[in-house]
Amino acid sequence: MRHLLRAFLLLLSALAPAACANLNFYPDEELEPLSLQAYEEATNEHGQITAGPQYEMVQRVAQKIAAASEEDFAWQARLLKADDTPNAFCLPNGRIAIYTGILPITQNEAGLAIVMGHEVAHAVLRHGGKRMTQGTLTNVGLAAVQAGLGLTEMGPDAKNGVMAALGVGAQVTVLLPFSREHESEADIEGLRYAIRAGYDPNEAPKLWERMAQLSGGNSTPEWLSTHPGSEARAQKLREMIPVLVEQEKGWRPKPPAGDQKQVAPGAIGK
Repeated sequence: MRHLLRAFLLLLSALAPAACANLNFYPDEELEPLSLQAYEEATNEHGQITAGPQYEMVQRVAQKIAAASEEDFAWQARLLKADDTPNAFCLPNGRIAIYTGILPITQNEAGLAIVMGHEVAHAVLRHGGKRMTQGTLTNVGLAAVQAGLGLTEMGPDAKNGVMAALGVGAQVTVLLPFSREHESEADIEGLRYAIRAGYDPNEAPKLWERMAQLSGGNSTPEWLSTHPGSEARAQKLREMIPVLVEQEKGWRPKPPAGDQKQVAPGAIGK
């Protein structure tokens, strides 16, 4: 029955994509095997850094942002060795990866918190599942997921489609895996997390201004893009800073309850 509903939804999304923007037929538990496989795939491709100041900074920021998100994931964070890849992602169920190539752009811990908050927001808002629900995977990739195949069993096109839908393999300064709406949502929620975590929110517009410089001043017209341009993002975030700061006054982390998964040092960085 679920497969029939998904097939109907794919047809509907082709006819009226805006109506399906927030539907999600892929629950966390169904995405878990793909999330784990994609995480290991990216890690094996680049290798991990497991000690040193950059690694410690990634772990520190990950703990703070994860707590600020108030999401019950078994969080992990890895620093991947890829100096020529300005990238970061957070897979469904809380698997964070920071590529060393993005650290010169973030410049400092607050800048890293802005990027990580944005990526974590994609996972918290279930954008990966929503993207798959909308049928924005390649047809062959979607068919492979429907058939219950793992990444290792998929052909190259299907595998690349699934990885992209989950947010892996798309450099934030070059390729954009999520829709304009999803990117804007992640910008705002990610900034909220950074504020809750105690980081300077003014690093957010500065970060996107640096992104604009890297992309040649945002030369691509915004209306031709699937996401807000870097300069437009910087301006929107600058406008939202006082609003979010006011909203988050007095925020405190939720106390652990019952068998809730803990954001403990041992859970992040494995």
